[in-house]
Amino acid sequence: MSQTKQPTNSGALATLVLVFFFWGFIAASNSIFIPFCKNYFNLSQFESQLIGTAFYGAYFIGSLFLYIFSETRGSDILNKIGYKKGIIIGLGISIAGALLMIPAVSGETLKPIDEHVTEIKAFKTDQKYVTSDKVIVLRKEEKNSYSLIVRNDEAGKKFLNDPEILKNLRAPFGPAKDTKIVDGVPVKLAASFDADKVDAIVASLKGETIAFGNFTFILIALFIIALGFSLQQTCAQPFAIVLGDPSTGSHRLNLGGSVNSFGTTVGPIIVSLFLFGSLNSDPDDTSVSSVKSLYMIVAAVFALVALIFTFSKLPAGKNDEKFEKAAKASRSLLTMTGFIIAIIIVGHFSDISKAPLLIATIIVVLVTLFYSNQIAVKSNDGWGAMKYPQLIYGMIGIFVYVGVEVTIDNNFGALLKTKNYLTASGLNESQISKYISLYWGSLMIGRWTGAISVFNLSKMGKRIATVVVPFIAFAVVLLANRLKGNDVSDLYAYSICIVIAIVAFFFGQEKPVKTLLTLATLATTAMLIGVLTTGLLSVYAFIAGGLCCSIMWPCIFALSVAGLGKYTSQGSAFLIMMILGGAVIPPFQGALGDNPAIGMHNSYLVAAVCFAFLAWLALKLKSVLKSQGLNFDEQIGGH
Repeated sequence: MSQTKQPTNSGALATLVLVFFFWGFIAASNSIFIPFCKNYFNLSQFESQLIGTAFYGAYFIGSLFLYIFSETRGSDILNKIGYKKGIIIGLGISIAGALLMIPAVSGETLKPIDEHVTEIKAFKTDQKYVTSDKVIVLRKEEKNSYSLIVRNDEAGKKFLNDPEILKNLRAPFGPAKDTKIVDGVPVKLAASFDADKVDAIVASLKGETIAFGNFTFILIALFIIALGFSLQQTCAQPFAIVLGDPSTGSHRLNLGGSVNSFGTTVGPIIVSLFLFGSLNSDPDDTSVSSVKSLYMIVAAVFALVALIFTFSKLPAGKNDEKFEKAAKASRSLLTMTGFIIAIIIVGHFSDISKAPLLIATIIVVLVTLFYSNQIAVKSNDGWGAMKYPQLIYGMIGIFVYVGVEVTIDNNFGALLKTKNYLTASGLNESQISKYISLYWGSLMIGRWTGAISVFNLSKMGKRIATVVVPFIAFAVVLLANRLKGNDVSDLYAYSICIVIAIVAFFFGQEKPVKTLLTLATLATTAMLIGVLTTGLLSVYAFIAGGLCCSIMWPCIFALSVAGLGKYTSQGSAFLIMMILGGAVIPPFQGALGDNPAIGMHNSYLVAAVCFAFLAWLALKLKSVLKSQGLNFDEQIGGH
């Protein structure tokens, strides 16, 4: 007897999909926000990566707190209140974070430039101060050289003609690099001076002030936004399934994932527009308060979605799954968190180099998980899903996967600004958005392609779609950049990378082990090419990491929860916690990039090592599952 399929609640799904969009929009926008904050707050590359640490660390803390709270109660708290209310609460938390961002970026403090001679002498290359009236930029160019850039107008005239300044310069003022020429007159003039002249030059700038914002406040705001995202994501994915027939739940999840990827593609472009106005805008003329209007809009949209969810006649969204307690696993995760917090405290109150502390964090994660599994195998009472080695390897895999996906992108802005990498002078903040957008667009290209399998297409139809869909997605990326005013002519050749990815998708045959191994091997090769070359070839190679990352998550996830039985839901929760990798690996690469002996370009060897590990992980998971009588690739191949 045929069963009537439950119709999809299209209106509710459309509202839910908007939430998926903003997860991607905000996460990818950090890529533009990071180099902007690095410039504005005069941060090291490591310090700028704390934006990602705050954001992805919130996912871990939120997921862990939710699990421990449910463990303490002995029942799933979300099943108690329902996914609908969970999403509304999560939106409320994100609204609070977005509203907190407004005073965070508005609270600028003006301080005299002559009070900061010590900081100026300690500048690293490309660090700078921009005066609050935007008349002067004082920048360190290289080891013993600084530049003084002055606006060529009435406000700047007194500095351009100041004899005390002129006698300390190497040569007279000339047109500043990349400055606009209006009616034959350069908008800005620049001159260089030696490091031993800093005191004299700064003394001559007495009366000028620098605007300082509160970077810590911004990190707190981003943490709260992501804390809300953590709750929203935990609820939204199962909620999407209950908004229609369970048999078509994967279709709705895939739709949400596709829209999420679109958000990651347009996010960097839109945020760049808010910060810089246009491609040709001078980043030195922008202010951190430019972000204020963006987050007012974000808060308003979140509030609107929350109201729609509150007053709509939607199902509460609950399930009847029994909550599986695992007290020992909970203690293990809390112990790991305690060690990580201790490392953070040590790093904050000591002069120990950041790279060793981040290595220590990674070691803590690895040792805790492997030790827990070893104990659980001997006596599995109270360990729940942690007694399964495939889950432990999968947790480490998700940690590394999220870390490498985020680190390629979050450090990319700093690499593009590096002299003699893509251009002789390096790109400025307003010029990097199209490359960041293409990186996230590459994930969208892969995910749209990976989604083809959920549609009822013929074998030939699926093959045709696998070739056509990636280029449709690529066209969307190019169009979004064109609408912003970016010149995309240098992006066309990236289609070669897309062709290679299409061949890899066909070769993988939708088999999780084969696909993960193939993409991880390709990505390792791409990262090495990126490190060993410069120019567009290197840029394409690093961006291609997005194509390879695009469908790794479902491969790792499927292999990690295979054979978990009644512990599948718990295992999934543990895997989500390992988004923590996005909070650890990017600042580790940033710390290496800050080291002059390594540099930003060579720091991408971190990404190569991560992908090489994921290639090994594919083989290890296959071996572990095969020992349990599970072989997904053979099962899929036999269909």
